Amino acid sequence: MSTNILVGNPNIHTISCGSQTIGWLTHEELRGKVPHELEQHFYDGAEIDDNWAGYDCYDDFNMLYLCIPEELKDKESLPRLGVYLSKSEVLVAYTNWSDQITDQIPAIIKNVVAKKSSSHRAVLAIIDYITRNDGLFLGKIEDKITAIEELTLESTDTGLKIKNDEISSVRRQLHPIYQMYQQLLDALEDMMEDENEIYSETDIRYCSRIHNRVERLYKTVMNLRDYLSQVREAYQAQIDIGLNNIMKIFTVISAIFLPLTFLVGWYGMNFESMPEFIWRFGYVYVIIIAIAIVVGCLVIFKRKKWF
Repeated sequence: MSTNILVGNPNIHTISCGSQTIGWLTHEELRGKVPHELEQHFYDGAEIDDNWAGYDCYDDFNMLYLCIPEELKDKESLPRLGVYLSKSEVLVAYTNWSDQITDQIPAIIKNVVAKKSSSHRAVLAIIDYITRNDGLFLGKIEDKITAIEELTLESTDTGLKIKNDEISSVRRQLHPIYQMYQQLLDALEDMMEDENEIYSETDIRYCSRIHNRVERLYKTVMNLRDYLSQVREAYQAQIDIGLNNIMKIFTVISAIFLPLTFLVGWYGMNFESMPEFIWRFGYVYVIIIAIAIVVGCLVIFKRKKWF
């Protein structure tokens, strides 16, 4: 495949950056405007599902893929990026990004070029832009988990199922974010290794700074997952407390009826020599004893704060 795909190509937005050229277009505009092999690389990157980020090295060029999960930004339309990188050319293809990203990518590229930086730095600047405010978003998730924890500890038994649903929802939200940061870290590490020697030392230092930020975000997500596990344990503890209260009630009832059951069994033996059978007030006597047992048990249990 030719390594010169931008020079003289009128179908791609391009800008010169010293001896390098950088171009950009959407995935919808890509078809038929670059070599078929490269086009396939871009579309493969745009269609990744659970592979949120990747970096592939070839003989004369590298490919970077990045897909931001919807759970990270709370939006329905988020970026899928495919980037072709060679020593002299960079091509960025993107799709499905809200907030007028069609204006943002050219602006980022032009800003980097205006500073007379390399075209590869523009790619890093895009990643920098994408991840810049992620810490604030993760902070909102942490606040949500804290609110769930507080409500869980205050909830009655009827409200606990709702809290369990909320915990599961946050867990599902964190999972793709965790995967994306994990894979993006691997991709950035591959970029810093610079197997094809296409980056300058300045670019690698910039990449290292972004790598450090993504690593902090990755650790934050791990901490949030641990925090959520603790909240789930608190939820389970609340469930156990509720069950313990129910069992305490049943235990008290059983303790009250145990002597009554003994009394019934005692007088159910039907020995002829039992005087209560022929006593005129025997029935009332047994009733009074049963009532005394119940009242006595309730008084004792109440003093011991068993209910």
